[in-house]
Amino acid sequence: MRTRYTLISLLYIIFSCACTALHAQDYTLRTVVLDPGHGGKDAGAVSKDRKTYEKNLVLKISKLIGAKINAKYGNEVKVLYTRDRDVFVPLASRADFANHNHADLFISVHINSATSTKPSGHSVHILGPSSNPNKDLVAGNLDVCKRENSVIMLEDDYNTTYQGFDPNDDASYIFMTLMQSAHYEQSVFFASLVEEQLDKGPIKVKRGVEQDPFYVLWKTAMPSVLLELGFISNESDLAILRSEEQCNRIAERIFQAFCTYKKHFDSSVNF
Repeated sequence: MRTRYTLISLLYIIFSCACTALHAQDYTLRTVVLDPGHGGKDAGAVSKDRKTYEKNLVLKISKLIGAKINAKYGNEVKVLYTRDRDVFVPLASRADFANHNHADLFISVHINSATSTKPSGHSVHILGPSSNPNKDLVAGNLDVCKRENSVIMLEDDYNTTYQGFDPNDDASYIFMTLMQSAHYEQSVFFASLVEEQLDKGPIKVKRGVEQDPFYVLWKTAMPSVLLELGFISNESDLAILRSEEQCNRIAERIFQAFCTYKKHFDSSVNF
């Protein structure tokens, strides 16, 4: 009988150690997916002089962010890109890539644009209902959502892939505005960290954290944000975005937000 209890105790210790090891392995932030928007035949937003494309700016900034994460964390954090060169990647494939690789965080990087040259500044977007009861979520940022989601129209047989979702039809967004992400709180927390960092410059106009129906956020199964890092249509923002040094500063801001988020994430789950 004593031998039996000793064996049970031994098995319990082994099981406890295994659980501890599994906990440490599985519940730290290990994978981040960086998603440079647009690419290939989809240039994204284009400067007025037609010399600067959103797809190139966001790829450069995403790689700078990834390099900083790799330099600090090495093998501790796997950095993956939905694209690492100038190629077209469908929206659904971007989300599927993050889900397939069990990403702990998804960061989609974009540059904003407007018909007027006046709008300026950075904004951070998450999926979710508006926290302001007086704000019409769909009307508020529908133009931006339509522009970012319109890449769907460049895909072959998009009606089949997206099950009838039409990026130009307001009705298609009704269902998305009702969706509440399971990772809402984490997304809000990371978004607030990014906003706080970006507010330090080089583009200092803060447009806030918005909750919007971006398709790529809707389909990702982890904390996710979409960043608009300035307006390519604004002369001041564009000058900053064209500077290698300033792009590195923007990447550094996002990297610092990531470091704070990872520290909080790891300590929370370990607790």
